[in-house]
Amino acid sequence: MPPKRPSGKRSSRSLGLLALPALLTLTTLGAPGPATAHDGQPGAPAGGHHRPQQPNIVYILADDFGWTNLSSPRTNAGNPSDYYETPALERIAREGVAFDNAYTSVNCTPTRAALLTGLLAPRPENNIYLVGNLNRGGDDTLLYGPPQGREDGATALPAEAVTVGERLQDVGYTTGYVGKFHVTRTGEDITALHGFDENIGGTNAGDPGNYHASEGQFGPKIGPALDAFAGDYTQEYVDENIRPYSHGVDPAALDALVGTDKHVTDALADATIDFVDRNSEDPFFAFLSSYAVHTPVGERQARADLLAKYQAADPGSGPSNPSYGALTEGLDQTVARVVDHLETTPDPRAPGRSLAENTVLVFTGDNGGVERFTDNGPLRGQKGELREGGIRVPLIAWSANPELVDGDRVNHTPVYAADHHATIASLAGVRPPARQALDGADLSGLFADPHARLRRDALYWHLPGYLVDATRDQRPQSVIRSGRWKLVYSYEDRSWELYDLRRDLGEADNLADERPDVVRELGGDLIRWLDDLDAPLATLREGREPVEFTVTGTTYADGEATRRRGETLVIRPGEELPLVLETPRHH
Repeated sequence: MPPKRPSGKRSSRSLGLLALPALLTLTTLGAPGPATAHDGQPGAPAGGHHRPQQPNIVYILADDFGWTNLSSPRTNAGNPSDYYETPALERIAREGVAFDNAYTSVNCTPTRAALLTGLLAPRPENNIYLVGNLNRGGDDTLLYGPPQGREDGATALPAEAVTVGERLQDVGYTTGYVGKFHVTRTGEDITALHGFDENIGGTNAGDPGNYHASEGQFGPKIGPALDAFAGDYTQEYVDENIRPYSHGVDPAALDALVGTDKHVTDALADATIDFVDRNSEDPFFAFLSSYAVHTPVGERQARADLLAKYQAADPGSGPSNPSYGALTEGLDQTVARVVDHLETTPDPRAPGRSLAENTVLVFTGDNGGVERFTDNGPLRGQKGELREGGIRVPLIAWSANPELVDGDRVNHTPVYAADHHATIASLAGVRPPARQALDGADLSGLFADPHARLRRDALYWHLPGYLVDATRDQRPQSVIRSGRWKLVYSYEDRSWELYDLRRDLGEADNLADERPDVVRELGGDLIRWLDDLDAPLATLREGREPVEFTVTGTTYADGEATRRRGETLVIRPGEELPLVLETPRHH
């Protein structure tokens, strides 16, 4: 096991390094506050719309939903799927604000921890980097990842974590969680500890086990509260909730659903709409966390009408799994149902208006797509990897009120999952926490104002462990994205990769040797960030020969950044293998 980390730290300033820029410090330029009349009281701007003080918020999180899963070109720089059909997402991407540089962590648990807490995965408050553990690469890797999660090894939020649900509860919102939660020890903790008044289906499980109910029940991985929506399809249900949102499906296939087992994606939509109907007298926060399109993927998991549609469809130019297509379009139908319900339901807090005029809906994914089901191209990599295909996702903000979301825009700002906490809290009128600054930025100004800008120097990732399997080869790395540049450090061979994402989305052309100035500048920022977080590194595995090298430059390990001049380091088993940023010889 790695040795205990030292408690003392040297200041970065003493090493001759610039002070770390405030982590994800942000300012929006021109971001509007609540609309006011001339006397300073809330008023309605021209055009008949108003900006509510506490709008409702619907947050839809898709699972493993890749950057190019949509048939819309707006979230993916003009690279839509030509096989999977998502007309509802196309619509809200067109009418809302679509982000094509939206980022997450490499897989489910770190992303969910970040968006729920507003803190990055490497923060000790989260300490969550991967599903499972940091040594998913076998017993012969060079390095050994540190422990993650809680003291008992659970990758769960600690009881003291302050979630976005808790912060909205504090200002009068009714909060409901529907679907997959994952970062909890028990489903009961979601309401007892993590800020949700209702939990409909959430547990510690990362997948549904089975997408269909059996004898009127889901489970055992899905919480029992969702069973209230698990009854077999009826003709009335099909006619009201599936047929209006169906495209290119034989009507007979829809009728054939009657009497068959309910699909969990439909049940999640039912539960969300039910929650909205029961709680719209006050501001509400509805978090719909879909199981789709996570595995298991197969014909038994697909809704039969959509499976038949995709089995008969032209496969297009990329992966064309009919079962995955059915899960994807089923999720899109959920979005259509929720949007339609918001648009057709009167708002009891604003007579004469619909809920849609008093609601912000956000749709996004928790990590990149899985390559055997979807084509992440032109991005390189997939779920579980720090390549763009593993960490870029769709992000859409939509509202029928242009004071909340001024739509028909694509925003190119790089944003991250932790921003969603700060954004939702800001929309609700929650004051920033006094004890610890959030890592996430408030994006609500980008939603509402075409002229708003986000001031942020960089985004950062740190993964001190392994996820290596038949299709993935993610090893210990740290990453910074700043503007057009993405810089990747690999600990095993102490190498740097530099990519110009403006010209090279596929990360094919490593410019590290050509642009040592950029490597030096961004590498220094990366070291300062790791030092600020006191981030743990992987250690040399027991039984390995010591690693010896000479350094003129800066290293980071054991919670310290250190300036070195011609110093020979010997790393022995159990010791952290450092990040090394060499000083160019002409210095």
